Amino acid sequence: MVSTGGSSTGHGDLAEILGAQVVWWQLGFRTRRAVIRQARKGNRFPDPEIWAVALGWARHWLTAPRWWRRVRIAGATVLAILYLLALAGEWVGADPFVAFNGALAVCLPPAAAWATRQARVARMLVALAPGPRPEGPSTRALAIRTSGLLLSVGLAAGVVVVAVAHQHPEGRFCPPFAVDAPVRDWLRHNDGQVGVGCPAGDTRSGVGGVRYTPWNAPNRGVRFGPDYVIYGPRSDRLTVMPMAIFTVWAAEGGPSGRLGEPIDESADHSVCYVNFRGGAIVLPVGGAPLVYIGQRRSVARESGGPCEVLDWPCITTASAEGAGIRLSWRYQTADAFNVAWWPENDPARSRVEREVAGYELTVPGLTAATTYLVEVQACEKHFVRRSTCTRFSPPVIVRVP
Repeated sequence: MVSTGGSSTGHGDLAEILGAQVVWWQLGFRTRRAVIRQARKGNRFPDPEIWAVALGWARHWLTAPRWWRRVRIAGATVLAILYLLALAGEWVGADPFVAFNGALAVCLPPAAAWATRQARVARMLVALAPGPRPEGPSTRALAIRTSGLLLSVGLAAGVVVVAVAHQHPEGRFCPPFAVDAPVRDWLRHNDGQVGVGCPAGDTRSGVGGVRYTPWNAPNRGVRFGPDYVIYGPRSDRLTVMPMAIFTVWAAEGGPSGRLGEPIDESADHSVCYVNFRGGAIVLPVGGAPLVYIGQRRSVARESGGPCEVLDWPCITTASAEGAGIRLSWRYQTADAFNVAWWPENDPARSRVEREVAGYELTVPGLTAATTYLVEVQACEKHFVRRSTCTRFSPPVIVRVP
């Protein structure tokens, strides 16, 4: 039990202040509410020990140093903001700066109201005790000033974010290179490094006048080297590919040549490829690009093969079950997995994704007499920012009868 003496000084020992607060909390919600209800009726709480705790808390609350009162209000606001940031980041995937300013605007009024109510309760309890009443600065005024300070900080952070985004329109976290409109629009939508990388230089023209942007893709098959480019006539049709494949494709005439526009790309531990409308270019590890006219490449495989030690999940079972597919996979510990599937003859952009907590899933309601491609991605969740995920595993072929 802490001392409940009515010190009139405004700068009591911080340990004593914290102790009085902790003991008051330890009474429990029901007991505290009962104390307050009795006080509102003009009565002291009948239990002398509980009343002494309540009175000690009230006096320490009213006589705490000004700096501690500010910290108290700001601390409650910050805890609420962190909680809302976690929800916004994990559930909605909101931009952290937008989420911070939104949480700040939501939390400031309740924090100020909470501090004002606590001070009102403390004064009510002290008024029932004999002796001089402690004098202290107005909690409402302190709450307003502290809220104003926090709001100013939030607005200043918002101004900085807008200024940085204006200075680096191609992505807040990317270097300020001059890139073409499709790449710039894609980066604005995907928030720079949260997507698949950042520009590594200005957009330029290659062989045959084909426009491309050097690309830093740190999470995309580093076994093929650091040289990548991003190409696409529109922001929704961008393709990241190794520079070696791009060079061969441009030499073949680029989008107007016999290969045509790129369709999709993928890789596994031994090969990287890009499919085009008229064929494919394959880049083996340690080898030179190979051109295949009129063919499409895929790293898709039948299920049940050996699982190598890779940086992405390995599908071990994929079998048709009625009008659905039953899947299971192996991987080290992960917070969640994203499972994607789509018909073999449809573009990968048409795929459906689902988040799974375990290591197996049954996908129902698929189209009969259709061959599907299925792949899995492992993700690690974070408290106040977006999840970080591996690349998707090479797709597995499953035929639904």
